[in-house]
Amino acid sequence: MKKPYKNVFDKRRRDLLKIFAAAGIGKGLLRASPLVGGMMASRLAEAQTGPNKSVVIYVPDGALPEHWYPNEDLTSFGDMSQPYSTVASECNFLKSMGHHRGGHGVMPTIINNSWGGDSFDVNMGRILGENLPFTYVNLGVHSNGKGVLTKDNGSKVPFEDNPFNAFNRLFGNLQPGGGGNPKLNAVDAHLDAVRALKIKLGSYEQQRLDSHLTAIEETQRRLQDLGGGLSCAAASPPAEFPIEFSTFQQQAELQADIIALALECNFTASCSLALGNDGAEFTLPYLNFQNTYHSSIHGGNGGDPTYPHYRETRAHLSSLSASLIGRLRDRGILDSTIVCEVTDMGNGDAHSNTDVPLIMAGGGGAIQRGVSNAGGASYTPLHQIHTAAVALQAHQHPLYQGYESEVIPGVLT
Repeated sequence: MKKPYKNVFDKRRRDLLKIFAAAGIGKGLLRASPLVGGMMASRLAEAQTGPNKSVVIYVPDGALPEHWYPNEDLTSFGDMSQPYSTVASECNFLKSMGHHRGGHGVMPTIINNSWGGDSFDVNMGRILGENLPFTYVNLGVHSNGKGVLTKDNGSKVPFEDNPFNAFNRLFGNLQPGGGGNPKLNAVDAHLDAVRALKIKLGSYEQQRLDSHLTAIEETQRRLQDLGGGLSCAAASPPAEFPIEFSTFQQQAELQADIIALALECNFTASCSLALGNDGAEFTLPYLNFQNTYHSSIHGGNGGDPTYPHYRETRAHLSSLSASLIGRLRDRGILDSTIVCEVTDMGNGDAHSNTDVPLIMAGGGGAIQRGVSNAGGASYTPLHQIHTAAVALQAHQHPLYQGYESEVIPGVLT
């Protein structure tokens, strides 16, 4: 018999609150510092079995089937999917998938069971991370406010496209203030809470705190390096590199770093990253093709039926998605995370609803990995997220009860 929701998720919440109470940490301190709440939540997360985090990656405008599908055991890839070979053992490429609402302008419905409802990333945040500092983190790269996956209480929530703003929101300001200690520089917004903890924490939590501060420091250094460098004793924030098309890759890599760090530190249990929007107006001027991504799909191939420009641009976005999966793996959190890469159509040139390129990754032993042997035209991105929900045990929550029947056969272990 399936366990009732209140016996599963309510127990997790009560266990977490007991941890906080035992450490003498009240709600005021938790509100003062997401770092503290995330660090304390990690004690509970480590005791859980199975994946308990969710990531959604959006890549616009599908792919060409003949240049996409790898073979069944992922030993051979098409040009557009070749970058995933670096993380092939972590991935499940779904085959011959359909789409419930393919085409441009449908982003808000890709991971949403209804146009007016709340999206999968929001619901997973509520279910998996009710007591974590941030319900969800939705980041983008040149989504430009036009492409939206996330809907919260029925309202569209734009992506945060600026990685410097995202880092500041999650981990505190970057203003120096810790003298020569880069850890303190990275967490100025949390200092009062950290000081209060010194007399409350046991050795285990002190070690976790140090680990989280070190991870934040590493991401801060990356921000500083890409922004032209900054010494810890400098009097001004790091010089931000321009948020323009020429730095698209840098932005995507920083957003991936921030997502991996937010999940590792238990600031949230649900993240999304959008690489552009469904209009695909962005350019990638450091590639051979200099026009918009949209043009690389439709008009920029000069009549060449092999689509040289579309193959180049889609392969590049594939590399950025694979990079995020690799970061989660390298930080040791991919096994506890279910990743869903989604898109809004199959063949981008035809705006088709068939052969839609969808990927699932991570999850430890919860899903089949290193294969491409499951799927079918009757399954869509909605079946993909329902499968992910079951892998995350979120189908025991009222928001996702009943979706066991929506699972794609052959994906779950």
